[in-house]
Parts: sequence; structure tokens; C-alpha cells
Amino acid sequence: MAKSKEDSPNFMFPRDAARSIAAQCFMGVSYLHANGICHGDLHLHNLLLRVSNFDNLSTDELYKRFGKPYEAPIRRLDGKPNKPHAPSHAIYCMAWDMPANKLAEPEIVISDYGTSFIVSQTPSPTLHTPILYAPPEEFFNEPITKPTAADIWTLGVNLYDALGERPLFETFAWDPDDIIAEMINTLGQPPERWWDAWAKRSEFFEADGSWVADFRRISDPIFRRLPQRIWEMGRGETPETCEWDVTGGEFHALECLFRAMLSFEPTQRPTAEQLLTFEYTVKWAMPAWEKKIKRSRMRTLEKR
Repeated sequence: MAKSKEDSPNFMFPRDAARSIAAQCFMGVSYLHANGICHGDLHLHNLLLRVSNFDNLSTDELYKRFGKPYEAPIRRLDGKPNKPHAPSHAIYCMAWDMPANKLAEPEIVISDYGTSFIVSQTPSPTLHTPILYAPPEEFFNEPITKPTAADIWTLGVNLYDALGERPLFETFAWDPDDIIAEMINTLGQPPERWWDAWAKRSEFFEADGSWVADFRRISDPIFRRLPQRIWEMGRGETPETCEWDVTGGEFHALECLFRAMLSFEPTQRPTAEQLLTFEYTVKWAMPAWEKKIKRSRMRTLEKR
């Protein structure tokens, strides 16, 4: 998905495509959690886009559309024959541009289960999520006692990126303290036990939660709370220009969804199954996905 966004001139999927992506992610993670599996490494590079009509192409059709494969010879360092333990050549990955803005009906595949685990069999799990998407309990070294809630936080951070043009937490470097500051900038103060335990808090915030004077002079930070960041997704920053159904309540529903998924306390985050009942999911995400399925079925019937 990330490469698809990079190939797009505006870094965004069409509005209904973005809604459909949200529905598919919720259904996929709900299925994993219902079967007792925590993914543990959700990020955009593990949310793949399935190519439609790819599996039905003949070899000739495949080569005609995408070019013949490029082979690279493999040689052993000791000069001995490759066989029987190594192939004679490798195939370079096919370079394929999939601009996000042209993907009207994306189909999402959740991939990379190398660090996933069965929750009931893993009492002290270790997360492998990239730090920018990691839940706050990871930053404050608390035991991951509710790993599926960690998946929900991570999915929320990634969903913001998938729905818009930019990441939710923006830092010049993936520094843990900068990310914590961005979390607070977006969501407000964390639980007191974390606020008091944050060793470098005084570099960013006063005890009352305001920016420290020196930091404010250097980088001129402002509080960009969650509603402001939803406006800044790239879909339009006023009710008149916004692509979301503002008058119908979609903007408010999105805020409620993100605020729930990004609750600091793991126990306060909704389950993946509960995400399917949120107003945003029911009124906007699922209908977009259902339209996609209906169109796909109609095309299949037309080909018969």
C-alpha cells in the first residue's frame, strides 16, 4: 500500500476506495483476533493490494503486459557448482506502479505473519511494530497484557495514513520522545503514571501540559489536536471543500473512531469486532466495500 501511495500525485486513494480499505482492515483484523491471533506488526508495508485478474493471465499475456522476467545469475563464492543446493539464477522483482489515486476498487491482503502469535499461548509477547506505529504502553515499558489492543492502536495510526495523504505522527526522526510528544500534541495528556514517568517530559512540556518556553521559541509548536489533524488529511480543510460527508456526520464519526482506537489506556480501546459496529464503519466504510463487491460480481456475471 505504501508504494501505491508514493506513486500517486496526491498520495491518496479515491474517497470510496479509502472507505473500503478501512472496512477490509477492520474485517481482516477482526478475523485474526476472533481466532486468537495477534498480528503484532501491522503497518502499511504489510497491508498489500491484491491485483485483479492477475492469476487468470497466461504466461504470454503476463509477459506482454508486464515484460519478461529479468534473470540474474547466481554463483557460489567458492566457485563450485550451484546444484543441487542452489538455483542457477534468481528473478528480479517485477516493478509495478499502482498509483493510489487510480485504484477505485482496492482489495487488501494482510501479510507478514512472521512475528504473529497465539494470544492464549504467549503470556509475555514482544511486539515488532515499527516505532512510529507502536502503542504508548510500549514506549513506557509496560507489559503487553492486552496485545490485541496494541493491534488496534497500530491499526488506527496506519488507518489515518491510508485514508489521507500524510502520517498521523510527524517527526523529523523516529525518536521515541519526539513520538511521545506528537501523541500528546494530538490526543492530550496521557495517564498520570506515564506523564510522571516520562524522563524527558521537561524538554517538551511544563507540568501543566503547556509547551516549555525554550522549545516553543525554537520550533514554534502548536497543539494540533485530533480534529485538526483529520481536517489536515488532505481531503479539504473546510466543510465546503472537504471530501468527507461533513453534513452527514462522517467527519464526526471519523473523530469518534480514531479517538476510541487511539485511547491511551489499552483496556479502553475497542475490540476489532466492535470496530465493525462504529457509526463510521456502518454508514460509510462497509457500504463502500459492499459496492465494490457488487461491482465485482456484476463483472463476473457479464463475462459468463
